[in-house]
Amino acid sequence: MNVFNVNDNLENKMTANSPKISAKKVNVFYGENHALKDISLDINPNQVTALIGPSGCGKSTFLRCLNRMNDTIDICRVEGTITLDNQNINDKALDVVQLRARVGMVFQKPNPFPKSVYDNIAYGPRLHGIAKNKNDLDDIVQSSLKKAGLWNEVHDRLDESGTSLSGGQQQRLCIARTIAIEPEVILMDEPCSALDPIATAIIEELIEDLKTRYAIVIVTHSMQQAARISQKTAFFHLGKLMEMGDTTTIFTNPRHEKTKDYITGRYG
Repeated sequence: MNVFNVNDNLENKMTANSPKISAKKVNVFYGENHALKDISLDINPNQVTALIGPSGCGKSTFLRCLNRMNDTIDICRVEGTITLDNQNINDKALDVVQLRARVGMVFQKPNPFPKSVYDNIAYGPRLHGIAKNKNDLDDIVQSSLKKAGLWNEVHDRLDESGTSLSGGQQQRLCIARTIAIEPEVILMDEPCSALDPIATAIIEELIEDLKTRYAIVIVTHSMQQAARISQKTAFFHLGKLMEMGDTTTIFTNPRHEKTKDYITGRYG
């Protein structure tokens, strides 16, 4: 089985300016419904890429293509090419578990496991054999919680259930759980939509810090959030990628009229 290790093949080594993920002519079908149409875009390392657009435009569908979450939907068919470090993620020989370890995901609603705070973080490293012993596991749990900005709030509550935390803390716990298995890309599907403004601000500060270590792709309905935290923005409409570019340019001088109309609130 292909464990998807980029270091196994020297020709696949990337340069600093290479995209982390590259999608070429991606089409997605749910039965007869053509949900995504010829999507081509690149995701760069150490940047936040925001996917914006009205409800039902395909941005979450595209996000799920990047770690093959659409595989779990029987009627879904994905065509085109998506590469991670120049390797085709839809290769039938690819180990999907390893792919999802490299491309982690944070969902719209916080979904901590019904386990202790410690075991929420330790679950992935145990599953993937990352920790050699208990000391290693302790270090991973502490490091992940610190990276998620949660350690100071829960260091004396590690044995308590993750579901006992506040909504914002639960979402940061889920982010800590994601980064505990050492991903290279983090996908976020509306990670702040269920949070209050204070918790949202904390998550946004965390994203700003995390981008120094990961490529981040975030789906958001909040154009203000996209403008605050992303370096690249892609605008989707009716299953098509209308345009993508530097976030500042997209919000101040969009090329496409539909992008301008969406950003100015004429529809949404």
